[in-house]
Amino acid sequence: MSNKIIGILGCGWLGYELALQLKKQGYEVRGTSRTDEKLLQLSENGIHAFKIDLQEDKIYGDVQGFLEGLDVLVMDIPPGLRQNPESDFAFRIKLFMRFVQAYEINKVLFISSTSVFEDTEELPTYDEHALPNATSNHGKKINAAEQVVQEMAYQSTIIRPCGLIGDDRHPIKMLAGRKGIKNPEAPINLVTRDHVNAIIIKVIAGTLDAPVIHAVSEPHIRRKAYYQNAAQEFGLEAPVFEKDDGSVGKKITTVFS
Repeated sequence: MSNKIIGILGCGWLGYELALQLKKQGYEVRGTSRTDEKLLQLSENGIHAFKIDLQEDKIYGDVQGFLEGLDVLVMDIPPGLRQNPESDFAFRIKLFMRFVQAYEINKVLFISSTSVFEDTEELPTYDEHALPNATSNHGKKINAAEQVVQEMAYQSTIIRPCGLIGDDRHPIKMLAGRKGIKNPEAPINLVTRDHVNAIIIKVIAGTLDAPVIHAVSEPHIRRKAYYQNAAQEFGLEAPVFEKDDGSVGKKITTVFS
């Protein structure tokens, strides 16, 4: 049994399953959520639950109880930029990182996104050595949050998952039957939840150590072929793609596989 205490800031679809896996491996686990239902689920599974909410100007909840004595902090909170594009995600992360510094947490894992890289017609390939080059509002704000963690944490690992899939979660369920889908020849960039959590657990255990890790598990099939096959597999109506006049996209790779 490990004597490490792990904190997961944000026990959503990814973080909740991570908390369960870490608990099974003998770690003491603390988890946060903004909903009472998820807090109850955490408690029922032997995970110390804390209701914490990062707002634009203040952090609500028992931050001290959550952070005090942690060996590793996993930050997996949604940036909320779809609902509020003007939100200063990096500033909210900075507010929280001040507490992380105050409680002298040794290791921080920040779950980021491959949106820090630009899609272009050249379909570029980006591994962990590539510098973020996003020009979109979303990508730039995610990159800014990454930089805050890297600058303020004593030790940090940035994990950039591709599009997450697993269980009943799959993008074909949103694309089924739709017409006029763009970028048919762009490669897909997807990763299973289990693969991402396996990477996180390796970093926590110390068997994988790197400043940045890309999480990608699925082959880079072209979007049109992949989603037409996925529709057939799920028994759904296939999406109809536009004629390719120059697909825009990228390929995410990793040096760790």
